[in-house]
Amino acid sequence: MSALDDEIHRQSREAGATAREFVQQVDTVLSCVPEPLEHLVAPVTRSLQAVALGVDELLGLCGKLHDECGDEDRLREVGLDWVARVGDATKRIADDIAPERFRSPVEWTGRAARAYQLSVPPQVAGLNAVSDIANQMRSSLNTLANAVEAFKMAMAFALAGFAVAAVAALAGAMTVVGAAPATAAVATAIGVSLALLGAAIPAMRAHVNTVKSEQTQLQQRIHDLGRTWAEPLTADMADASVGDGDGSDWRPGP
Repeated sequence: MSALDDEIHRQSREAGATAREFVQQVDTVLSCVPEPLEHLVAPVTRSLQAVALGVDELLGLCGKLHDECGDEDRLREVGLDWVARVGDATKRIADDIAPERFRSPVEWTGRAARAYQLSVPPQVAGLNAVSDIANQMRSSLNTLANAVEAFKMAMAFALAGFAVAAVAALAGAMTVVGAAPATAAVATAIGVSLALLGAAIPAMRAHVNTVKSEQTQLQQRIHDLGRTWAEPLTADMADASVGDGDGSDWRPGP
């Protein structure tokens, strides 16, 4: 769990505790109103009930979204694994078998030599393509990780904004006169926080859709690569005999 996750959990707990304290405080204040005047505070009572429901909605939505949006650190780790275990490994192999790495003072001729000259470059190209796909996979996963992180930050801002407003309202809810505006302030804060989350959700979905499109393209590239990868003429290259008379041996050139 990241530090941002810890912060969201902390803010959610604090916001919930402050909201409960506010509801209890206003309820206590309103309970002191004489029965003949209860009709005057009935709107505040209804607003307080709406606030309690709104707090449950806000905290419930934050918890649900947080559980579903994923782990940005893990996404970055998987991206690094793609590069380290696939991209870098295939790149090293491609560099190792590149024809320019096998310079020789002897110019070889024959069918085996020609087979090597024809077979190795496509293998190098294929390995480099795999390395490129791995790097693109990391980039795609990093994009998703950044989107998840930005969404969590929006969630943290929404919770922090509500908590600040609730604390300020709590101080003003000590009297019957202050209970109504304080309750209205908390209700407004809930609406603002829900609006922040509402704006962040489409942005997150847009990023996810972009990454899905990238992943589909990468899957197609992998499929196409497996279908078009040139098969080396290993039988011709492996026949190094000089005595079987089949002409497929390696022979020093003139």
